[in-house]
Amino acid sequence: MKKIRMKLKLIIVLLLVVSKMSYSQNYGSFTEIEKQKLLNDIDLLYQGLDKFHTGMYWYTPKDSVDNAFEIAKNKITTDLNIMEFHKIIAPLVALSREDHTNIYLPDYVSKKLREEMRFLPFTIVFLDKQLYVVKNGSEFGELDLQGKVIESINEKTPVEIVGEIGSLFASDGFIKTVKYNDLEGFAFSKYYFYYYGQIDEFNIKFKGIKDPVIIESLRIDSINKNLKKRYKDDKKYTEKDLLEFKTLNNSTAYLGIHTFSNSDIKKYSKEKNLKIFLENSFKSMDENNIKTLIIDVSENGGGTEGNAGLLYSYFGENYQKYKGVRAKTQKAILDNGIDKPIKFKTYGLIERIFTTKKEADGSIVRTQSFGQGLMAFKKVPKYKFKGKVYVIISPVTYSGGSEFSNMIFTNDLATFVGQETGGGYLGNTSGYSRTLVLPNSQIEIKIPALKFEMNVAPKLPFGSGVKPHYEVIPTFEQYINRENASLNYILEQLKNKK
Repeated sequence: MKKIRMKLKLIIVLLLVVSKMSYSQNYGSFTEIEKQKLLNDIDLLYQGLDKFHTGMYWYTPKDSVDNAFEIAKNKITTDLNIMEFHKIIAPLVALSREDHTNIYLPDYVSKKLREEMRFLPFTIVFLDKQLYVVKNGSEFGELDLQGKVIESINEKTPVEIVGEIGSLFASDGFIKTVKYNDLEGFAFSKYYFYYYGQIDEFNIKFKGIKDPVIIESLRIDSINKNLKKRYKDDKKYTEKDLLEFKTLNNSTAYLGIHTFSNSDIKKYSKEKNLKIFLENSFKSMDENNIKTLIIDVSENGGGTEGNAGLLYSYFGENYQKYKGVRAKTQKAILDNGIDKPIKFKTYGLIERIFTTKKEADGSIVRTQSFGQGLMAFKKVPKYKFKGKVYVIISPVTYSGGSEFSNMIFTNDLATFVGQETGGGYLGNTSGYSRTLVLPNSQIEIKIPALKFEMNVAPKLPFGSGVKPHYEVIPTFEQYINRENASLNYILEQLKNKK
């Protein structure tokens, strides 16, 4: 009887080992890091987010974050390599629900992934929640897969896959569109690897193709070689200017503000200066009696603080656009008792003395600013626009781009067309970001310090971006041909009103 029990115990142990091997993931030959060192890194990560990230508990309660960290620690039962560790801690960073909070692997890891690892050999795009092949870099060339809809990969639907791999990076609040948009291009293949590890082949079910297609994973150099052989560069497409103004007809104009970054405008735009560009554009509209203006911020990911208010000043009345701008602390010391303490500071000396004050809880609030401060804008422009306004938005509309959208939306100054913004309607945590380098894994986390809480009316669900009045999802043909589907929609609506 004793021998039988011993045999049963041995069988159970073997089954557990086999089970663990079956579900283990292949991330290549990365050196394992000692368990205790990984736990030390997690302690510093927790302190960095808890002590310095002002908006850490805006959308995720502290007890939920604490519980998630405990679960993560309990997963580290042995030494792990850096990719296994990354899969554990990336969702902890994403709990910030703030897209200015980012996690980065060390350069040597990125190099090894490029040179040695194998990936799903597609570039893709999600249009709504449908997954399309944009370019096929596989060895399988028997079928033209460009534009084909993927229904499943290894028996999981694209929505199920995004639900898993999307846990590895943050989006503002509870905005889902960003999770799909951020996986455009080769990012889907990269995050698929981050989550599932290296997979030899993919069983893919395409819409309209009866039998599943088996696609082998490839190294990046092989993928690029196949893409170069299979697809020619689009000679017809020329990059548009970061600042665009054009009259579409005798009563309608288009204003494309594709960034708020002064440095990018100065370096890449022929206009060089946003303020002068806006003055000239609105003067022209006034002189030509333009009645309808289409503002395109669908590619505006933000930039220089104050420029969102500068654009807004041509439409709305001045008001306090922020309920508050706050930093949790001026100084944070991260110390796990083992590694060298890490010190973070928020404001510089002059700014701290002249533009902020310290609250009883130790936080630092902005009272004024050398720039735009708390108000929407500093000066009323000469040429205010009084006509009909449309604003084109998308998941790329973010940070300052979304702040402009928030101000226009809350004050009912425009009709919005496109897709939900990537930036949160309530504001964001950004500014004065500090980089935490975890000493044992060398993984880097970018932690923002300032919580910009916008003064908006409660018109949208908690944690959402600005939602369009008219949602427009491009077709694959429009996407591949770089057509502005939302602009086409607006022009068609205007045409039908005549």
